[in-house]
Amino acid sequence: MRIAKSAATALVMLLALGSVAIANDLKSNEAASTGSPDTWSLSFTTYTWLPWISGDLTVKGRSFDVDVSAGQVLDALDWSGIPAWFSYAEARNGRIGLFNDIAYSKLTASRDFAKTGPGGALSLSGNLGADYEQTVIEQGGAYEVWSDDAAGHGGTAVDLLAGGRYWNQKATVSADLSATLNLDRLTVEGNRVFARSGSVDWFDPFIGARLRQQIAPGHSLLLRGDVGGFDVGSDLTWQVIASYNFELCLMNGHALDGYIGYRALSVDYSQGSGTNRYVFDNILQGPVIGATLHF
Repeated sequence: MRIAKSAATALVMLLALGSVAIANDLKSNEAASTGSPDTWSLSFTTYTWLPWISGDLTVKGRSFDVDVSAGQVLDALDWSGIPAWFSYAEARNGRIGLFNDIAYSKLTASRDFAKTGPGGALSLSGNLGADYEQTVIEQGGAYEVWSDDAAGHGGTAVDLLAGGRYWNQKATVSADLSATLNLDRLTVEGNRVFARSGSVDWFDPFIGARLRQQIAPGHSLLLRGDVGGFDVGSDLTWQVIASYNFELCLMNGHALDGYIGYRALSVDYSQGSGTNRYVFDNILQGPVIGATLHF
């Protein structure tokens, strides 16, 4: 049975994975390769990502199908503290760029459901509660390998990317007690049973490329793709981002850009076996919107 507002409502990474080179340092009438080789520029972005989530989640050997809409993600945000934080920063010096992305989210949700495994051994039934907390920190570097500034009318730049994403997740799934429930590795509190993952973390290296295209003064496009994991952390992870960036105004002499776009992030991670098994194999995809301040 597919679970809306389930344990994996939990990822909003929102996002993700960012995690995530959504920000664009292309400014009006400026190609990426311009500027003094000894001068660093900085861009700082805050953004929101509203993903649909689909895939599989396993906690303490109990598996669930995941099918969560962006609206359900919003409903599941845990406002008892900071529900989410997304930011991206990039420093550039000539052809070289260094970037950092932080994506944090905390969600909680519940609904009536039933889930039965072979012979009822994995049966969970009644009202499901789910708490999920995730942090994704991305660090990486970019190197411009090609650019074309056509007679001052804007240009195209291509960067190669390399870096890594650190993931930390905590998942707790609870349900009403069932006579058919196998309690191995589960915790019973009152009339509820809990499956807790504890803190699960891993590191995924990645490589990728980024295209930056200025289409008019103050308007640009960004396309990014990367792939990683390579069995170092997850079996496989990949990401695709597309955004349209536009100049909004100047703030104390600094350019402020807005952007809208779309982001998809996939990760297939697993560890342990039997009733100690944890699996997060999901695709998160949806719109992004934010603002970038250039220094």
